[in-house]
Amino acid sequence: MFKSTQFDLLRHGTPALKGVYLGRTDSVLSAQGAREVLAAVADNPGWDLVVSSPLLRCLDSAQSISEQWGIPLLVLDQLQEYDFGDWDGQAFEAVYAQHAHLADRFWQDPEANPPPNGETVAQFMARVQVAKSLLLNREETRILVITHGGVIRAMVADLLGVQPLQWSRIKVDYACFTQLKFDVDSRHCWPQLVSSNTRSPF
Repeated sequence: MFKSTQFDLLRHGTPALKGVYLGRTDSVLSAQGAREVLAAVADNPGWDLVVSSPLLRCLDSAQSISEQWGIPLLVLDQLQEYDFGDWDGQAFEAVYAQHAHLADRFWQDPEANPPPNGETVAQFMARVQVAKSLLLNREETRILVITHGGVIRAMVADLLGVQPLQWSRIKVDYACFTQLKFDVDSRHCWPQLVSSNTRSPF
């Protein structure tokens, strides 16, 4: 059986909490961020499911969109942002002032140098893969996924074979879409990057 599924990955809007390692730390959107998302989803190109990270900067928008378009909402814990461990919620400057060598090593090679008590890249990738598999096994064919910059980069990197050291080269702006298409049969999956970092899902 052949099936084609498209993920319209939407990064949440600008959060109220900025300038910090914003991973598992919960933050609502700023007023600007809420407006950004409303503009991005002003029209429905054919979504039959909304999927969201449980964090409020994604979930608040997802609930509104689900109600607006009358389509189901699914919340997946696996779509949460990367867990920065002891640094999560702390200002970039404060972490660098106290742990400059650790911060430098993390940004130079995140795979080998996770933050103290933070998630490893392998753990992060594994749970994002679980989310992808769950969605590909559903009946819906055009899925709006509201999630985080790290999750979107991980999905794109996996599709294109980009190593973690180069993930920062994948631009993912607030309230922008990255679209992935998966053509699947009983034995194979043919993935394709349809668009990257666009303001419109059309």
